[in-house]
Amino acid sequence: MSGTASVHPDRLRAALDPRLSDTVIARLLACGRLRERIDARLGRDGAPVDGGHAWLLADPDGAARRAGAVLHGRALRGVLAGPAVAALVAAIGRDAHAFGLRHGAHVPPRDDHGDLARAVLHDGYACLGAWLDDAPEPLRRAVRLALPPGTPADGGPVDPALAGIAADIMALVADAVETEDA
Repeated sequence: MSGTASVHPDRLRAALDPRLSDTVIARLLACGRLRERIDARLGRDGAPVDGGHAWLLADPDGAARRAGAVLHGRALRGVLAGPAVAALVAAIGRDAHAFGLRHGAHVPPRDDHGDLARAVLHDGYACLGAWLDDAPEPLRRAVRLALPPGTPADGGPVDPALAGIAADIMALVADAVETEDA
């Protein structure tokens, strides 16, 4: 999947001018005539991205949320009160919450430092980033451009505990997403 449709608006705003409004950014991203110029400005070289990762390119944010929910699945099971569950679902999403409840028992428990929603999001993006470190460059670039800037998926030091399990978790997410789409 190539093209500007998969670019996070904040990435384009940062590359062009931080003062641009959401409306202007949306119009730029929708303009087919500007696609090549925007891709060049963002550092895309036109290299094709492996079609086997369409699930990830379609919703990298959702993939990161699901990965984080799996990582903290045991803690998700411990949240039982109605308002607490509702707040958690609002923060991480209903799909990620359900996915973590189903698959979280397979992963060693992680410390959430008291803020489970924040830990799910942080560790999910970090897991995606660890997995991307071994991915081909065109895929790595495409996914990172589709995510908001400043997430742990942007690169940087990888948590050694995540590096060892990132491939398994992302494979679990891929299988689930592809099964849902079938």
